[in-house]
Amino acid sequence: MTIPGPPLRVAVVGAGCIGCWLGGRLAQAGAQVVLIGRRRLQEAVATDGLSLQPLSGPAVHPTPAVQRDPAFVAGADIVLITTKGSDTVAAAEEIAPHLVDHAVLVSFQNGLKNPDRLRRALPGRTIVPAMVSYNVVWAGPAAFRQATSGPLAIAQDAPPGLVAGLRAAGESVHLAADMQRVQWAKLLLNLNNAVNALSGLPLATQLGDQGYRRVLAAAMKEAWACLRAAGIEPAPIGRMRPSLAPRILPLPDWLFRVLAAPMIRIDPAARSSMADDLDRGRRTEVDDINGEVVALGAQVGVPTPINARLVELVHQAESSDRGSPRLAAQELWPVAAG
Repeated sequence: MTIPGPPLRVAVVGAGCIGCWLGGRLAQAGAQVVLIGRRRLQEAVATDGLSLQPLSGPAVHPTPAVQRDPAFVAGADIVLITTKGSDTVAAAEEIAPHLVDHAVLVSFQNGLKNPDRLRRALPGRTIVPAMVSYNVVWAGPAAFRQATSGPLAIAQDAPPGLVAGLRAAGESVHLAADMQRVQWAKLLLNLNNAVNALSGLPLATQLGDQGYRRVLAAAMKEAWACLRAAGIEPAPIGRMRPSLAPRILPLPDWLFRVLAAPMIRIDPAARSSMADDLDRGRRTEVDDINGEVVALGAQVGVPTPINARLVELVHQAESSDRGSPRLAAQELWPVAAG
């Protein structure tokens, strides 16, 4: 199935796992796509070709262009921003001189602040918040594999061609009236990124351990207390219900598996993007995830010691530049894990 009408021109800025996945899916549906990323990606795609492996069904091999120069956003109708939050402003400043007047920028990024960062850096531009609820892993030089299940969420004012293209490629797309509620729901689930990165384990193994789940449940309970105090109600995402997680996570392993299986599928080798960042010596997004809970807690007067501890431990791991510290659950938060 392809996008009807004239070819949609799409540029993806910060093409890593999520950017290559979304850009590749749009190219699969007939869009003219350029991925703007690192030399590593450009050389790998030139040598091996791009490969995308969905959770079910055969791999697909779309053929987007791959460039390193931000100037290649020129002519794009839609620009997907898939950088990490700390790189958002710099990316916006680099592409600003090259955007056509009608270009729409769509922020497929973690955290809450990136759409506003783009609005401040690119005044007068149309900025659309969006969210990817699943995980994608870099499985080979130019191969990407969907590792968990879930839909995409995009603000209701999203360009129709973008929505049509993603759906044509087989993506489940939810149009959200209030993206802040959706972003908070995703952030609640992303609180596990720090736990996973610090454990050094695959997601399925880490979530299969009751001790790590208790740490995550305690971090989520802190976040929920902050959200209630602030009057914010996160929106459910697909089959996942963040409100249920703090009650389901601490359960015995066998019961957790029974209850969690219908809500999410996880590739056995999947890890969080934060774990990959630690292993590659890159700055993580912990301040845009667990750090947001700490900031909201300070604003509304709710203590957040567990999330503050996870932020501290991730920053320590970043500074050591030795990858994951492979901490046991009890080392993350003894009271929650015990």
